[in-house]
Amino acid sequence: MGVFSSWKIQSLWNYFLPFLLMIHSTVGNSRSPLIVLDQYEGSGIRLICTSETLPPELQLLWVDGKGQELAAPATTTPGNTNIASSFLLQPGSGNAVTCRIVSKVTKISAGSTSVIIADIFFPSTSRWMVAFFMIAVLGMIVIIAIFCKLNKNRWKLALSDNERKATEEEIGRLNIILEKEKVVSQEALKEVQARYENTMAELEFRSAVSHAVNITLDPHCTHPKLIIQGKNRVKLNSSDSGQKDLKGTLIAVANEGFSSGKLYWEVEVGGRPFWELGVLAETVRKRLINERLEKPLEEGYVSIQWFQCQYHCTGGNSLTDSQNKECAVVGVFLDFEENMLSFYDVELMCLIRSIPVEFFEKMYPFFNPGSDEKYLGVWHMNSPPCLASL
Repeated sequence: MGVFSSWKIQSLWNYFLPFLLMIHSTVGNSRSPLIVLDQYEGSGIRLICTSETLPPELQLLWVDGKGQELAAPATTTPGNTNIASSFLLQPGSGNAVTCRIVSKVTKISAGSTSVIIADIFFPSTSRWMVAFFMIAVLGMIVIIAIFCKLNKNRWKLALSDNERKATEEEIGRLNIILEKEKVVSQEALKEVQARYENTMAELEFRSAVSHAVNITLDPHCTHPKLIIQGKNRVKLNSSDSGQKDLKGTLIAVANEGFSSGKLYWEVEVGGRPFWELGVLAETVRKRLINERLEKPLEEGYVSIQWFQCQYHCTGGNSLTDSQNKECAVVGVFLDFEENMLSFYDVELMCLIRSIPVEFFEKMYPFFNPGSDEKYLGVWHMNSPPCLASL
């Protein structure tokens, strides 16, 4: 077997130049093959092993550093008797190969040449080259950006006064159109919001109506100056309507009392200048009966009053204070689950006031018709079946 040939690479620039290196065996054997480093191919190096005037019984065979055979077909160069075999050496595969001349029958070597190629000679991408490439690309981007900026400034300076004026007029016209579109969009948004709020208010109102109950007035808990008609209508006695000093609590209390659930009833208040609707505690109701309603209410009740063209809440603080429009029919919603007493404008199906209340005992509706001679009527309620699930 021949002795390894050694080569000294003078410069790393050999990576970028095609090269041809010939490796000879130092043994005085005329049949030692010649290994040529032909070219780079992908990430490896293409090796060619040649031998002149090789007898037919011999062949070229590639083996690695461990003596394992490497498959590589032998070819004959057209026009002469040279036998050549090529092999692609990949990095990391041992980097040592041997080309042998062996007998086709006995596999005995008649001559060989070996070569070792260090990893540094295989094609690879240098980190310095990547950094240089990135810097070059960034530099080109910066140069292009500066060039575009200079051209933009030069274009602005080249505009004539007439062109600048026309541009400003166009911008002004577009701004006017934009402002108009903005106003239209805002108005449309407000309209959608108003519709949404009205729809939610109507749903809330209809949900309250689904808990309707019928209310009747208790003659035994009604002020002596009031007249009850048909169990659900009350007004001031016409003979007393001119009196200015009406003492006591000028109200009529309902027969029905409630301590749980959700209850709703409606009252026709008409166009009277004063009225009062609310609920009072059972203990207050008993005291009023004992005193024949000769003393005014002081505590234990929650109500809403209409006078001086405004709504006024007593016995609690209202959560809403936006509706002061006079209404003809008032819906009263008593919610023990939410601890809330709410009043609705039935015609508009919107909330008038909501008053949070802590209920500790049974509550009774009460009604104050004021000094007007018209009847204040509690409507008979029929809960719509379709609202029972709300």
